[in-house]
Amino acid sequence: MNFILDRLTPSMSFARFFAVIAIATLFIWFGGLTLRGTSASIIDGWVSAHPFMKSLSKDLKAYIPMALGGLQLAIGIIVALHAVPGRYKQHAYLAVTILSLGALSFLFTNPVWITSLGGFPAIGSGQGILKYLAIAGVALWLGSNRHANTVMLLGLIVVLGWIGAMKFTGPEANGVYPLLTSSPLFNWWAPVYFSKQMASNIIGVIELITVFCLTGWWWNKRICQVGLLLSALTFVATLSFLISFKGSWTGGFPYLSSAGHFLLKDLLLLAAAAILMAETRLRP
Repeated sequence: MNFILDRLTPSMSFARFFAVIAIATLFIWFGGLTLRGTSASIIDGWVSAHPFMKSLSKDLKAYIPMALGGLQLAIGIIVALHAVPGRYKQHAYLAVTILSLGALSFLFTNPVWITSLGGFPAIGSGQGILKYLAIAGVALWLGSNRHANTVMLLGLIVVLGWIGAMKFTGPEANGVYPLLTSSPLFNWWAPVYFSKQMASNIIGVIELITVFCLTGWWWNKRICQVGLLLSALTFVATLSFLISFKGSWTGGFPYLSSAGHFLLKDLLLLAAAAILMAETRLRP
């Protein structure tokens, strides 16, 4: 723990606190929904297309949601409880990293590409999977791994860069528009002044500018801080869709739809941005 404890400042302490809360919230929520059975169809869809899992017997597949939900819930509780010994928390952060890497494997095994746009690199349902790179980075940081900052930064760049580039396509514009029109942050300008595609293009430009600024991590501290601030504002905005967009829920709170699962992961991306912002303040 010395890698983090030796660097604690007020901003770093807040970033650490927020990261812990974010991981605990995400995994307790996901774990509870999985055990409840509301995520069964989502999990079955991913598992059935995985070459190493689709051959499993039907009975064995039925245990996967139970095992995954139990693990997610245990991780969230261990991370959340202050009284849990540090070594158990380290195991929990390692489990988050392993689960994240496992989730990323679905990019290479499932039909996550948009065939109408020619397939790779036009990503569709795999956009939520991309977020697990930054999630793994947050877990690594809490586990005192020295490569965590790089993983988190690359996670933000991959998500904002790839999804930002997709904003210039028709399918992505169609997917984004209902979120914009339902949100009080966007519905006063998106449907009023711009077409569906133009509104999506504007968001794409902002996200790509953010990615450019994030690369300042390697060459300009202040520009990187601008990128991290833009990242944080982006994730705050997307998290607000959980409130404004009815499609985030199946039957109301707390039952998240697949869109809700996608949006809630931004809580960890927001944590990554907060951590990296605190880290830049420690750099000369």
